[in-house]
Order: sequence, then structure tokens, then C-alpha cells
Amino acid sequence: MPGKLRSIGKRRIAAVAVVALVALAVVGWAAARQIRSPAQVAADTAAPKPSPITVPVERRTLSTVVIVRGTVRYGAPQPAVLGTSRVKQGSDIVTRAPRRRAELGAGDVALNVDGRPVFVLPGAVAMSRDLHRGLEGPDVRQLERALAGFGLSPGTVDGRYDAATEGAVSAFYLRQGWDPFGPTDVQLEQLRTAQAAAAQARDAHLQALNTIEQAQTATPAELQQARLDAVAAREALDTAVLGVASAQAKLAQARATASSLSGGETVAIANDKRDQAAAAVEVGNKQAALNAAIEDERIARMKVVEVPPDAPPSEREAAASAAKAAADAIPRAQAELDAAIAAADAVRVAGPDAQRKARADAAQAMRDVRTANDELRRARQAVRTARASAKLASQRVRILGRPADTNAMRAIAAASAEEASRTRAEVARISTQSNIQVPANEILFFPTLPLRVDAVKARRGSQVSGSVMNVTSSRLAIDSSLAVSDAKLVRPGDQVTIEDQDLGIKARGVVSQVADTPGTNRVDPSRFYLGVSPDAGVRALVGASVKLTIAVKSTRGEVLAVPASALSVGGDGDSRVQVRRGARTQIVKVVPGLAAEGLVEVRPTVPETLAPGYLVVVGSRRG
Repeated sequence: MPGKLRSIGKRRIAAVAVVALVALAVVGWAAARQIRSPAQVAADTAAPKPSPITVPVERRTLSTVVIVRGTVRYGAPQPAVLGTSRVKQGSDIVTRAPRRRAELGAGDVALNVDGRPVFVLPGAVAMSRDLHRGLEGPDVRQLERALAGFGLSPGTVDGRYDAATEGAVSAFYLRQGWDPFGPTDVQLEQLRTAQAAAAQARDAHLQALNTIEQAQTATPAELQQARLDAVAAREALDTAVLGVASAQAKLAQARATASSLSGGETVAIANDKRDQAAAAVEVGNKQAALNAAIEDERIARMKVVEVPPDAPPSEREAAASAAKAAADAIPRAQAELDAAIAAADAVRVAGPDAQRKARADAAQAMRDVRTANDELRRARQAVRTARASAKLASQRVRILGRPADTNAMRAIAAASAEEASRTRAEVARISTQSNIQVPANEILFFPTLPLRVDAVKARRGSQVSGSVMNVTSSRLAIDSSLAVSDAKLVRPGDQVTIEDQDLGIKARGVVSQVADTPGTNRVDPSRFYLGVSPDAGVRALVGASVKLTIAVKSTRGEVLAVPASALSVGGDGDSRVQVRRGARTQIVKVVPGLAAEGLVEVRPTVPETLAPGYLVVVGSRRG
């Protein structure tokens, strides 16, 4: 037993020794791991070898854009103002007003004035004068161009209102269902006056020629007759002067009458309201009287019924007589009511008649003023003619009273010939104006058609004054604004992409306007107004806020493009990129172009050294 115990103790000691040796070996290995040379330390702390980051070269179109928002509206708002006609004798009363939201195209009637049409035609020159034969100008040219657009032939489109233009105007009016505007009473009167003056001038010229013929053979009788003719000519001059005074007085009287009648229609309207009110009161009174008579008759009948049976006959007869008298009063009251109603109806009918009469009287008074003006003009012309005749007669007396000298007579004849020629030309001028005409207030010219009536200014029955309506073109326009930096880039004509994500609409357009100064067109004072014209009108966009993308600069077609980080500058100042081919890197010189969207256009100095798909180095990353 003791020997066995000693054997076990020896094995335990051996095992502990083995474990101790193993532990010492481990400790030595760990200590050896902690001990490194300086070279090993430098190798372990050095940065790993970097590897290049590459991207492929692209072929694409580059563009620099400006993005803003804008509001869509109908474009080109403008007022429509009628011209003033000198040939029409109306009072410029609107008889049919424009219709709001109506679309007006070439040849449409926008409104009626004094029962005459106001046509809409294409043209850039506003209608500012009456057009008639003999006139020339750009307004006539655009009228001819518009007539030709309707398939009518105004002759050569040369800006001259001639017989062919007049025929085309007449055909246009008739085709549209209206009579063309012919000569007025005033023009016809002016023509008659001019013809009379021409006849007098011709007679004076013939008399001067006759005086020259007879100058060499004057007799005492002829001299006496010449003196009588001179006296008669002076008397005719005095009469003509009195005629001027009479015409002036007549004109003053006509103007006073016109002034007094100018408010006649207003007075007639007031009188009509007063008379209708009085008639209504009278009808009410008569109705009340009838109601009272009916009530009296009812009470009288009740009193007849209420008479006691044993009442004296006289009482019953009195009650019956009162009932009969009350019953007889009802027809009289009804008749009076019927008469009052008839009178009220007559007042209602007579009121508009009185207003029309007052309006007609005012128009007639204005015509009388114009007629008096014409008479005054004729009287003054007669004074000039009589003065010339008196002068000729006096000169004839002097010529006949001394030896014949035809020089003065020939000068008189020449002067009379010039006057005859002038009056003939005046007759021709007025005659050309007295044919088919286009009054200034019967056409509205607009540069673009069709148009949309946005607001009506002239109401039916009102007098034309200023703008009759506001119109916009049927094309759409977009209002926006630019920051100062963007305004330097955007130019009229730049392409614009228009988007409305809510409606799913995408369209294109062009920049129509960039303001020169900030704060115009109701934009912020620090921004510049921007106008855009869409290529196609999309009515659903009106009033919407849309996204505008403007390509302010673009490459012409596809170009080679690399990231901006791929470019570097060499020691010689040239731009270059590093092209990676397998494990090898090649330096390629390039000429940079437009930079946009994070890319740069590049053109290699040697074309075959760079192509789409080549890998260029944009950076490096650690391994």
C-alpha cells in the first residue's frame, strides 16, 4: 500500500511539470509576438496601395437649364376702341352690345352702333379715319389684304382706295348681310355746293375771255353797260354779305335749338315716369272708389233685408231706393276705373313715343346745325364769288374807259382759269368721297385673330365713349419671373418645356419676352418679368401654375461627355483626362466645352484616343 501511494505521487509531479513547460512555451510565444523590429512596424503602418475609380465616357446632348414656375392665361390683353367717323350722322348709340366670352374671328360682327355693324378684321393699324376713294395708306392696304383673304378682289393690294377696292368693300358688306355705306346727305350737299361754285368760276372765266375779245371795240353803250354791270356786281356782293350774316344767325339759332333739345330725351323719360306715377295713383283712387261703391251697395241691400215687416211702406221704399242708388253707383265707378286704366295704358304707350320723338328731334336739330353750317359755307363762297365778279366788273369798266390794254385782261382771264380749274378739282375730290365708304367706327383691326371677349364696356343704349370691350387672343401665354442671375442667361426665342404634374400635361413653348428692368408687369421688384408662348393652346392649363424648364445653352447634338472630376490641368496648361486601359493609365489631352448636369463636353486633340465607353479616372480608393 505505501509503495502504491508513492507511485501515484510521482505521476502527478510529472504531469504538473509537463503543464508548466507548456505554459512557459505559450508565454514565450506571446512575448515574442509583442517584440517587432522598426522595419516591421513601418511596414505594418504604411497606407495600402490605392486603386483608381473609373467611369465610362458618354455620348449625349448637354444643356444648361433654368427652372421657374409660371401662371397660364389667355394672351395679348388689349382694349377695343372705335374710331370716330366724320361721315356718319348718327349719335353713336350702342344698339347691340358685345357678348362676354364670345370668340370673334375675321368678318364677325362684334357689336352694332346706330344699327350699323362693327366688323372684326385682321390688321395691325388702328382704324382712325373714314376710308373712301382716293385715299392711300397702310390702313387701306390692310383693308385690301383682309378683303382678298375673303376671296374678294380689291385689285392690286397697293394701299390705294380705288374703284376695285370700293367694289370689294360693297361685296363684303352684302355677303355679310349688310348694306354698304353710301354717300350721306351732307356729302351730297357739299357736292352740289362745289358744283355751283365750279359753274360760277367757269362763267367768270368765260366772261373774262369775252372781255378780252371786246376790249378793242368798246362803244359808249358798252361802257355804260359795263358800269351798270359793276353796280349790279357790287349790289350782288352786298347781298352775299347779308346772306353770310343771315346764315350765321340761322346757324346760331340751330345751335341754340340743338342745345335746348340735347336733354329732351332725359326730360321725356322724367315726364314719362311722372305721368305713369300719376296715372297709377288715379287708377288706385278709382279702384278704391269702386270698392267703396260695392261696399255701399252691400250695406244698402242688408238694410233692405233688415227693414221690419211691420215697418211703414215709406221706410221700405226709402231702403229700396237707397239700394238702387248704391247699385247704380257701381257701374259709374267701374266706368271711371276703366277710364283711368285706359289713361294709364295710354301714358305707358305715349312715354316711349315721347322719348323717341325727343331723340329724333335732337338728331334733327343736329342735322339742322350741319345744314346751317353748309348754308354758311355756301354764303361765304357766294361772297368770294361776288367779290371776284365785282372786281372783274370794275376792272372791265376801267379797261373800257381807257385805251385797250389786254395784258391786265389776260391776267384776269388766267386767274379766272385757275379758279375754274381749282373748283373742278374740288368737285372731283368730293365726288370721289361720295361713293361707297368705310366709316371709321365700323371696323376694328386686330393683329391676331380669333379673339376672346373678356370684358364688355359698352352697354346697349349707351353712347360710345372710349373702350367698348377688352379682348384677349385665343392663344395662351404664361407669366413668370427670373432672378437677376437667370435673367442674364435667358433670351427671347429660347425653348421651354411646360409641365403640370397634377394634370399630367407636358407641352413646349418659347420665351416671348424678358423684361429689361426689374419689377415690371406686377412682378417682385427684385425679379425680371418673363413671358412664354406655348406652341399649342391647352385650355385646361388656364389659371394653373406650371413648371417651366428653359434650355439656356446646349450643345449642337450629341458630344463626348465626362464627369467634371475627370478633368485636370497639366504643367503645360492643357486640359487632360486619364484613360484606364487594363492595368495601364494613358494621359489624353482634351479641349473642354459646355459644362452642365455635372458633366463636361470634351474633344480629344487626337480623335482616336477617346471614344464612348472608354474608362476615365475620376478618383481613387484605398485597398
